[in-house]
Amino acid sequence: MSGLPRRPLGRTGRSVSVLGLGCASYWAKPRFAEARARAVLAAALEAGVTVLDTGASYAHGHAERRLGRLLRELGADPEALLIGTKAGTVRDRHGRLVKEFRAESVIAQAEASLRALGLERLPLLQLHGPAPDDLTDDLRRALEDLRATGKVALFGINGFAPVIRQAIGMAPFDVLMPFLSVMEPRSAALVADAQAAGQGVLVAGPLARMAFAPPLARWLTRPSGLWYLARALRHGPAPLLRARALRPALTAPGWTPAQLALAWVLDHPGVASAVVGTTDPAHIAALAEAAARPLPDDVRAAVTRAHAAT
Repeated sequence: MSGLPRRPLGRTGRSVSVLGLGCASYWAKPRFAEARARAVLAAALEAGVTVLDTGASYAHGHAERRLGRLLRELGADPEALLIGTKAGTVRDRHGRLVKEFRAESVIAQAEASLRALGLERLPLLQLHGPAPDDLTDDLRRALEDLRATGKVALFGINGFAPVIRQAIGMAPFDVLMPFLSVMEPRSAALVADAQAAGQGVLVAGPLARMAFAPPLARWLTRPSGLWYLARALRHGPAPLLRARALRPALTAPGWTPAQLALAWVLDHPGVASAVVGTTDPAHIAALAEAAARPLPDDVRAAVTRAHAAT
């Protein structure tokens, strides 16, 4: 492994790579070739990535099964990695994704994830998009019971600002995973508050759902690019238009806009790791290079001015 920087994960006693790999989205889909998925994961491990983020609901469960299988093929040591999965999103009898945070269901989901990943203990189990009201005393006791039995080491929450704000300083949540990017900068205050409370912070969406991926024309050359483009446009063109407006601020010699977008997220000291998804091993190498470099001062100032103007 290379010297990808590491940071403390809150007060957990663990340190993690500043760059994490999201083992979800197109990477998890059966249509994405197994050999290519393996190459992406191998590139991440070779770069020094120790944070691997997935979820039971991704690709109908294929994400967890693929990740567990490929880690075994690559001979990776699970104890050296922060493998995180998620509970709380399940399919109903009609095949629709719904939220389910009843204590007994979350326990069953955690046990199913253990089997799918082929692990004896989940390094990290995160609640996937709960509402503040879902964080009941019953659920929190059930999570503590999972820890006491040795089935889960750490607990977290992946979600939007209202539930992240409520969970700051709340037991048993060791880790919080808000969305933070140059296009969603307001979560920076949540990161600072979580850091002050001793919780580790993993950032979701640091590249703003591929808004700073290669130019549009290159997206059209492969099926994964078309899939990511459709995802980025799911709620209309506004995100991509805003990304285009921010691009002048994300300019520096020897950097790509995606690298600078990542470096801007990592410029926040409370961020332990920024988790990115990709289908390209070269993308991992480029981001790992950026993760080891400080954000240029003039770019930080330009982004601040751009935020003030919007």
